[in-house]
Amino acid sequence: MDELTEKKNPIYSFSDYWPSIGIVGAIFSLITFVGGLFFGYQQINSEPTGSFLSPFMISSGVICLISSIAGLIAVWHFTKEVSPVLKLGQGAVIGFLTGAVIVVVSVLLSELWVLLVDPEYNEKMMESVIANFEAMDMPQSTKDDMIDAMAESMESQQSILRQIFIGIPITGLINLISALIGVAIFAEKEQKDF
Repeated sequence: MDELTEKKNPIYSFSDYWPSIGIVGAIFSLITFVGGLFFGYQQINSEPTGSFLSPFMISSGVICLISSIAGLIAVWHFTKEVSPVLKLGQGAVIGFLTGAVIVVVSVLLSELWVLLVDPEYNEKMMESVIANFEAMDMPQSTKDDMIDAMAESMESQQSILRQIFIGIPITGLINLISALIGVAIFAEKEQKDF
């Protein structure tokens, strides 16, 4: 009888979640890091076209879409490896923490890249984006405002803590939502006894 009760209402320790969170978070942080580098170097090596749809602008949406399914994948992994029974709250925890792991690991990888491989990456990126803004067909005052805003944004992103404290809530909440969807799709439904 105890085994039946345990299957209906499983109790997990926090450490039961970490394999799914860590594995999926590490994989998706590598994907977002490599994707960011790909689009970043595409922007640096492209000619200024004056288009709003530059590789830099496209990359934010693409990387966000890719990383948004990590919570769903983490829940799938948990239901396959630990237990098929999962409640919404437990899925929400898995999704949010997966998003947090993605942010922390990808920020650390980006910082290592800039420190060890290409120290001028951020400067080259800013120059390329500014050159693209200057090629746009719009009034000079608007261009100047856009360039100032972009330069301010790029400078504020230099802080590791700022990237982490802004990234964790955003990526965490997006993955929380996708994890809730994952619970609805992958977790077994508890059967109610009357």
